[in-house]
Amino acid sequence: MIRPYQPDDRAEWLRMRRTLWPEWPDDMQEAEMREMLERPELRAVLVHARPGGGLGGFIEVHIRRRLNNAASDRVAYVEGWYVDPDLRRQGVGQALMEAAEDWAVGRGLTEIASDTDIDNLASQQAHEKLGFEEVYRLVHYLKDL
Repeated sequence: MIRPYQPDDRAEWLRMRRTLWPEWPDDMQEAEMREMLERPELRAVLVHARPGGGLGGFIEVHIRRRLNNAASDRVAYVEGWYVDPDLRRQGVGQALMEAAEDWAVGRGLTEIASDTDIDNLASQQAHEKLGFEEVYRLVHYLKDL
């Protein structure tokens, strides 16, 4: 079952975010979570509720402006998309993405975008299976000074 985030979902949402982004410290996770819940006209958190309780996945979507390669000036952007390993390849990820798309269409948007790490082939394949086209690649560099 896909539904909007509810306050009681906080601990499970944090658990999944920690799994998706383990390099982010808890204070950064908390700040990002607060930001995702602000301005519901621009952002949404949708979750997969397990029948027996708890959550099994989430998707965070945000309206962005002026995105590379987009035809419109406002685009729904998937900020985070996660499904617990025991639920993968069962349609949960697709249902989450479809819910995000419905949210975007409900706000008059005509495009949805996303990203993934360059070495995350499973995520790339999931995006492509759901109709996403790769439009841009970026490599980041860092140098100590």
